[in-house]
Amino acid sequence: MVRVKNDFDIYYAVGNTNTFRQETEIEDIIKKRNALGWNLVSTSTAVVDFTKNFSNLYLFWEKKYD
Repeated sequence: MVRVKNDFDIYYAVGNTNTFRQETEIEDIIKKRNALGWNLVSTSTAVVDFTKNFSNLYLFWEKKYD
């Protein structure tokens, strides 16, 4: 029977002032998770504060075990 484990990461991003740094950090998260056998299932974003352009990126993962 296959068991499935779920997990998620929350990435906090502030505005678009340092987009390259943010993209690099997100890429690192994805590479580390993939190396550990996790599969990215979906992503979602939420704007937390419109005045400061503060938003969150949610990365939802799953890992299957035999």
